[in-house]
Amino acid sequence: LHAPENALRSTIAKYERLQRGSRQRVPATAAIAEDLDTGVGMVMDAIDRLGLASNTFVIYMSDNGGGGGKRGQLNGGKGAVYEGGVRSPMIVRGPGVAPSSWCHTRVVGYDLFPTFCEWAGVSAARLPRGLEGGSIASLLENDGRGTVKRPREELVFHFPHYQSADGPQSAIIVGDLKL
Repeated sequence: LHAPENALRSTIAKYERLQRGSRQRVPATAAIAEDLDTGVGMVMDAIDRLGLASNTFVIYMSDNGGGGGKRGQLNGGKGAVYEGGVRSPMIVRGPGVAPSSWCHTRVVGYDLFPTFCEWAGVSAARLPRGLEGGSIASLLENDGRGTVKRPREELVFHFPHYQSADGPQSAIIVGDLKL
């Protein structure tokens, strides 16, 4: 999505023909998002066609929230510690994950390593000391219910750069509290 100029010309043309509205700003951006969605669909179809769905997990996630400013209900965006910057989409398909299931438990990218290890049969005792994440496998197997067991309860976010107008910033979340 960082390179809308890479969208297919036919998809760009489709969006150029649409009536411009308040939510449509750049046809190439809409086109690259559709092309990405189409490509993910092709990968999913190939996994099914090759008979790999019973032992393959597909995890689709963003590394950060939207590209700046107030977006819908969430304040902030990329590079900000407001919810619009740290809350990002994550979709998982795989064995034991119920279609259309939903989870409200906070997870972070560094939870993936312990999750992969659990799926591979590596015991938690063999994981490196100081590892911050926890496996999300139980959430995926239980319709999104449960908790992630991490060494520390709090989640810390730190953006040490000047990408946002506010400059470097940090946030800490503990339970329902955020600073």
